[in-house]
Amino acid sequence: MSYYDMHSHILPQLDDGSKSTELSLKIIDKLKKQGVTNICFTPHFYSNEESIQDFVSKRADSVNKLIPLLPEDINYCIGAEVYVTGYLFNNSDLSQICYGNSKYILCEFPFECSFGDHTMNYFYKLQSNYGLKPVLTHVERYYNLMNDEGLLEDLVDEGIIIQSNVGAFKGFSQKRKLLKYIKRGYITVLGTDCHSLTRGNPDEYLDTINLIKDKCGQGYVDDIVKISAEIFDSAK
Repeated sequence: MSYYDMHSHILPQLDDGSKSTELSLKIIDKLKKQGVTNICFTPHFYSNEESIQDFVSKRADSVNKLIPLLPEDINYCIGAEVYVTGYLFNNSDLSQICYGNSKYILCEFPFECSFGDHTMNYFYKLQSNYGLKPVLTHVERYYNLMNDEGLLEDLVDEGIIIQSNVGAFKGFSQKRKLLKYIKRGYITVLGTDCHSLTRGNPDEYLDTINLIKDKCGQGYVDDIVKISAEIFDSAK
């Protein structure tokens, strides 16, 4: 089975991720050995710090350094990890920061976010005003969501896709909670959030897949692959 990394910082010399093209290729080689042949490059875009145009220009420079060197059996799409603030909605078009040509957009919020009415209104604007499909990144980092299953369920009911990092399945309490949320159908997308060979370690992907298979069942792994494939294919 071919797997998907839906959240990474592998593009070289762009954000706080890979520092060189050589490092990027080493990370990708490790992902290949984990069975990951579909990679979404999602560098940080801070909507309160720079314009979409400036970000896209810098991202293109990084893409042009890496893509010609990619192994032939690696599929990719270009996106962004979008830090959502009010400034984002000053833009009439957000298509350039979605996953490729898709309507899916990877969204990040402050870790202390309460996901109250203010944040829900951001999600509503993305969906209603722009016709986008939000993917909430690294759910394990949001304390309020991890400790309020009802709130997490509300997000899913509103059409928000929930992503978790493969490296988060450590420690008895957090691992148990993440596995429960996978079984409940809340967490349906995985990513490495890989910044280097150690930060977001690419070697942890298959361990997490095998853990989910063992504790939840092969069907949940299949669902994760299926939803990732739908996003990835729509990005082409």
